[in-house]
Amino acid sequence: MVVAHNPTETNPDHHYFEEIGDHFLKQIYYNNKGRIRLAVLKRDLAPFMRTPKPLEILDIGAGAGQMALWCAAFGHRVTLFDASERLLAQAQKQAQKESLNAQCTFICGEITQMPDVLGARQFDFVLSHAVLEWLEDGAQLFERCQQYLKPNGLLSLMYYNRSALEFIQHVFGNFSYVDSGLVAKKTAKLTPKYPRSSDWVAAQLGALPLKKQSGIRCFYDYMKPEDRAANSIESIIAHELSLSLRREFLPVARYIHEIRQRTISTAN
Repeated sequence: MVVAHNPTETNPDHHYFEEIGDHFLKQIYYNNKGRIRLAVLKRDLAPFMRTPKPLEILDIGAGAGQMALWCAAFGHRVTLFDASERLLAQAQKQAQKESLNAQCTFICGEITQMPDVLGARQFDFVLSHAVLEWLEDGAQLFERCQQYLKPNGLLSLMYYNRSALEFIQHVFGNFSYVDSGLVAKKTAKLTPKYPRSSDWVAAQLGALPLKKQSGIRCFYDYMKPEDRAANSIESIIAHELSLSLRREFLPVARYIHEIRQRTISTAN
């Protein structure tokens, strides 16, 4: 089902993602970096997807639906919410191809418009992957995530890790960028504007107990091209999955994935 709801102009990145949608998908999902990212996310989420009855799932910033449709394939009902009409159209096309359309609702809009569309609905699971780092006001996203979670519901949050960005900029010798507080004069197309530290996220979401935390791409981004070529992607993914669960490697992981729960006590 498609719910037509045009996004407002409150988010300056709306047109940005419309313009670079194909490039974004190619660089984020349709390459080895994307394969590593999906491998960690699916490993973390799979145990929660195997349930005796269908879950109601909300994907905030669903994009082209890679994770949302994966969840739907388990038999769950998924609402895909995104500001990009272009990316949602691709998600709908893929859902039709996989015969998942009946389980999916597609909504185009900004985060500020969610109450107008979703009302008082609540979900068993809320996903928000690679959204936080594009929002100056991250607290608003957290407010929405908690608002739409049922008591005992689960939040899957993936965000761009500030400490990893700071580390690799030191490696590259971009000291002026580091000294500016990671504020670039000219932002690279796919470098998020607002990377977050795990400490900052924990302070914001401290009321939601942490059930799982993983690093995504703990070493791949630091490999030399010839070393990547000398190893199979299957071997690289296996080792990434292993390191992703070791806390000492979290600071250098490009992304951090967390699963948090809205317990009955925090819901009241």
